[in-house]
Amino acid sequence: MLATPVSALPLDEGWSFEFKWDGVRALYDVSDAGLTIRSRAGNDVTAAYPELAALADGVGDALLDGEIVAFVDGRPSFELLQSRMQVRTPADARALAVDAPVTFVAFDLLRRYGVELTGRPYVERRATLERWAAERTQWTLSPAFDDGAATEAAARQHGLEGVVAKRLTSRYHPGRRGPDWVKLRFVQSGEFVVVGWEAAPERPDQLSSLLLGHYDDGTLSYAGKVGSGLSVPSARRVQAALTPRGDCSLPAVPVSDRGRRPHWTEPTIVVEVEFAAWTGDGRLRHPVFRGMRGDTSPREAAGHG
Repeated sequence: MLATPVSALPLDEGWSFEFKWDGVRALYDVSDAGLTIRSRAGNDVTAAYPELAALADGVGDALLDGEIVAFVDGRPSFELLQSRMQVRTPADARALAVDAPVTFVAFDLLRRYGVELTGRPYVERRATLERWAAERTQWTLSPAFDDGAATEAAARQHGLEGVVAKRLTSRYHPGRRGPDWVKLRFVQSGEFVVVGWEAAPERPDQLSSLLLGHYDDGTLSYAGKVGSGLSVPSARRVQAALTPRGDCSLPAVPVSDRGRRPHWTEPTIVVEVEFAAWTGDGRLRHPVFRGMRGDTSPREAAGHG
């Protein structure tokens, strides 16, 4: 279930408020078949996070919704998490589990002992989750509060990403974004699909900026480019993940800066970008690259998080 972006938290009664964790969404599924961790896009990412396997001990059967988070000095670090999201081999995953460990922060319980809980109100699912977690101290729960203003103030004070509000009576609707779950982000941030890249004239083979697109009613539109925030390691990771193509996937080819030749790519890689605002011609103002999103499909890259 997805949350709808809002500019202010709801003021009426009947809501629960949580911190917005700067990680990657995941479903933690324990059954007779074993443990499976799936990303928001439905990919099996179990092998990438071996340190989370121990949480399944003694669980029996459960399906939990939550966020995989890398903490640095008690705060989420999406930059550190980036090193975990593209892991390909078990040996690399085990090494990174020591150097850049992650935590699964649970916030919903969707199945227990084979009983589906998605049709029950959020307030009942939350109470069941809290009772369940009270017997399993190795689990980390996302704290829930009944005061939206105080939750927002605390989130801002501690430099967190934002606040999520959930209606107490809401049922869980997988894959749907509606009015019962809403999120307030403190900076504008969106998910965009990479349609190409550019290099500086003096280094023609080295990626220096990304050309971005987003889907608007099924049509891929140009959103501008981003170079700020691209460190040398992150630029190399993105460049290695891109698939070249001979033409531009956009309906209209954007005008390139003088001296910079665009390299077009298949629109398959999704990145997260912070920005100040949208310009009148639909471009991002002051964009900053934050990282690749392995948990989002390209068609979900609609320019908002």
